[in-house]
Amino acid sequence: MTEFWEKNKKRLAAVVAFIAAVLLCLGFYVRSDYQSYCREAVPILEYHGIGAADGWPQDLFVSSATFENHLKYLHDNGYKMVAVEEMAAMFNKGESTEKVVALTFDDGYLDNYTNVLPLLQKYHATATFFIVHSKIGHYRYMTHDQIQALIAAGMELGSHTINHQILTDIKPEFLTWELATSRYFFKKDFDGYVVRSLSYPNGKYDPEILAASKKYGYYWAVTGNAGAVTKNTLEQEPLELGRIYINDEDGGIKTFRERLRYSYWVGYLKARGINIHFLSGL
Repeated sequence: MTEFWEKNKKRLAAVVAFIAAVLLCLGFYVRSDYQSYCREAVPILEYHGIGAADGWPQDLFVSSATFENHLKYLHDNGYKMVAVEEMAAMFNKGESTEKVVALTFDDGYLDNYTNVLPLLQKYHATATFFIVHSKIGHYRYMTHDQIQALIAAGMELGSHTINHQILTDIKPEFLTWELATSRYFFKKDFDGYVVRSLSYPNGKYDPEILAASKKYGYYWAVTGNAGAVTKNTLEQEPLELGRIYINDEDGGIKTFRERLRYSYWVGYLKARGINIHFLSGL
């Protein structure tokens, strides 16, 4: 082996140097390509309750202090915080989406009005609230008047179906009730408000659900898959928009930044044809 190395060391060294140069150039290209992607991509953040869990599943709740830290971080770092509908409008108008994030809240908990709305207004943010229609006015859920106040404050109202049934588990004939009738009730109950956005319960959907969602008039739908949204995503897969789940795992801004980066990276890999399936639900 020593003799082989002595005879070929110049050639081997040249090969190693060439490989290193190729990897370095590839690294620079990926870095530049990723940064270009991030300038047009929009992460959608998925929250549920904001405040104390009080016996409810802890992973559904983020403390008010942690949530305000998230908003402050985004605000102080130049991010614009918008609703899904506003994000779509920005893409459609060709506006810059650099440093834009969309905020979403599932289920319609009471704290979305008492805790979330004041903080959104403090940091000049808007958001989409996906409401389970049958829960309106129930214990720990927003009332009709509170939801109306969200709309009056410029927030977007979306559907989280009538009963939060897992759509892939129910019979096809019930999809009309969960999807179409929910839009009808929202329009009837909230002065003609037209719901355009949908959140699939538990993020579950299949081709049949996609077809029904389109049939019943939804423009956009968010899933349980990770990733960010680009103009291309919105045009080609408007009913399969990725979101990144936000919880109160450690309360630190470091973790929050990591979730944002994760959203960008998964979206970037998907956009470049690398779909890492085991990451899709993280």
